[in-house]
Amino acid sequence: MTVTIKDIARLADVSYSTVSKALNDSPLVKPETKKRIIELAAQLGYQPNLAAKSLVSRRSMTVGVILPSLERVALSALVGRINDKLAERSYDVLLSTLPPASAVRLFHRLQMDGIVVFEDIAPEAKHNEPVPSDIPVLSIGVSQVNGAKYAMVDAKRKEAIKDAVHYLTRLGHRRIAYVGDHRDSDDKQQEKVAGFLEGAFECGLSSASALVLDSGGNTWKHGFDAGRRLLLNELPTAVITGTFDLTAGLLRAVQDGGLHVPDDLSLVSYDNVPQLAELDVPVTAVGPPVDLYAEHIADTLLAIMSSDEAARRTVLLESRIEERDSCRKI
Repeated sequence: MTVTIKDIARLADVSYSTVSKALNDSPLVKPETKKRIIELAAQLGYQPNLAAKSLVSRRSMTVGVILPSLERVALSALVGRINDKLAERSYDVLLSTLPPASAVRLFHRLQMDGIVVFEDIAPEAKHNEPVPSDIPVLSIGVSQVNGAKYAMVDAKRKEAIKDAVHYLTRLGHRRIAYVGDHRDSDDKQQEKVAGFLEGAFECGLSSASALVLDSGGNTWKHGFDAGRRLLLNELPTAVITGTFDLTAGLLRAVQDGGLHVPDDLSLVSYDNVPQLAELDVPVTAVGPPVDLYAEHIADTLLAIMSSDEAARRTVLLESRIEERDSCRKI
């Protein structure tokens, strides 16, 4: 049986409006009364009716997140942090892996207060249909979604990989490989390749000592296969990988091949997520920390949702290096 505000009001012996105010943390309700009502609502398993609530407040207190997939560990970690940050601000999050156009239409029907949309990470699955929205939209990377209120939060991927090259050369490495998706159709991954080549040039590495190995994708298997190919040629002394999943697969391949990280091979991974510390060898990370990324996403989304003007803003996050056990001086 569904518990309503009227049920709580009857059991608490207060008015319907008092219960409504207490559950919305109104300062007009005495603290002791508010505490009693909240405890009673929890005991009864009360769940607010979002549709009714939105009719009164004109806010659903719900945000929609459009994802290309949940297969990548770093993306799942970031979405989890975004959920935590928004929950701290009393927002619920609904996830959708529908194509962007379908997801936006769904979120419109559900009267979301805002939408976060992630650019496709699978180039072959790009959706070319423009997606209009009058709900405030925050894009993580370039997006097909165009709204009256539009903002973008993204990482400086190119600078991050350049930082990784400089970091490794300071440790004495002069033969470095980059392992990542090199397909022309993925602009995000191309940024990383460009960062590697520019960093190598700035550090005085020759073309023969700055190697690019195309993984052909960003999954664990792509990383494992790239690691096995790496073992067939003259080994670099250090490798930079383009994603967490590539790192995990490559690490397994080189370990299966009898090599030790960092004694035989130093390793730096893009995707600054805590899961890198949980691999067999804790791996040094480069890129914006996932908590900072999520904080900026939540803050920017709330800002454009509360603005009466068409807010267009771009936040580009600086890279950080998180040193762990996977690199050594030579």
